[in-house]
Amino acid sequence: MRKFQSDDPLMAYVVRYFAEYQAVVLEDEYGDPRLENNWFPAVFAYHYDAIVASVPFTRERYEAHGRLRELLAGLALNPESFWGLTLYLYDYVTDACQNRLATRKSAKETYQDLRDFLASNGPMKRITYKAENGKTFTLTDSLLLKYLSLTLAEERMSDFDKYLYDNEVCAVSPADKADSERKASYFFAQCLRKFLDMKGVSSAKRRQGASISNKEKELILCVLYVCGFANNPENYLDLGYYNKLMKDYEGERMNGSAKYEFARIPSAFLFELSQKGYESGC
Repeated sequence: MRKFQSDDPLMAYVVRYFAEYQAVVLEDEYGDPRLENNWFPAVFAYHYDAIVASVPFTRERYEAHGRLRELLAGLALNPESFWGLTLYLYDYVTDACQNRLATRKSAKETYQDLRDFLASNGPMKRITYKAENGKTFTLTDSLLLKYLSLTLAEERMSDFDKYLYDNEVCAVSPADKADSERKASYFFAQCLRKFLDMKGVSSAKRRQGASISNKEKELILCVLYVCGFANNPENYLDLGYYNKLMKDYEGERMNGSAKYEFARIPSAFLFELSQKGYESGC
């Protein structure tokens, strides 16, 4: 596991993005501000090695992209910090969108299928439980079968599993899946653009009235290509593609990421990061 220091450049843009757009600040009982979700950067730090191993692109591919290197230098962006941000945003967005990309039945659909089956065929008479070791146990007691209803099981879900259940979406067709993948690329591009909008981040000179420069658009297109969201090597820097992508999904909102919203990392790791300067996430 990589050991992060408070001044690690890999975390610099991650922490800045989190502080600007994701931090939830509420008042405590004394009226003082309190950061509610300071673990987001810690989740990224804890899973860093696993993220690097799982993404469909490599550090070498990122560093070897000539135009991307030129744009980072031209916009005065730190390549190391921007690599960290790219991994963080890719991991967050793909986790938030993963249910949209599924082509299987959702838990809710399967649950409804079972309810329809029971409604059509009467109450359950038998349940057979099969353990991981292959052993089985069959239950036929009618009272216990009522007690072990799916509704009760749902009520006993953990907060994390309940979140997954409530936010899971229905199965999608191949056409919808392709559209959802493009929508995921929009959310990723939108996050990158929001980062470039932060004060003091980009050195680009924008035309009067323009919300983003062409160089910044090119940078986003390069990252989309490097990360595998765009597979058109001949014209992946087409600004028209960027403009259409942002227009087609304008106003769409992304789900939250269960991985980051419901952090599952050892408290000892959180404590270690807090000692290195990440306790506030800022």
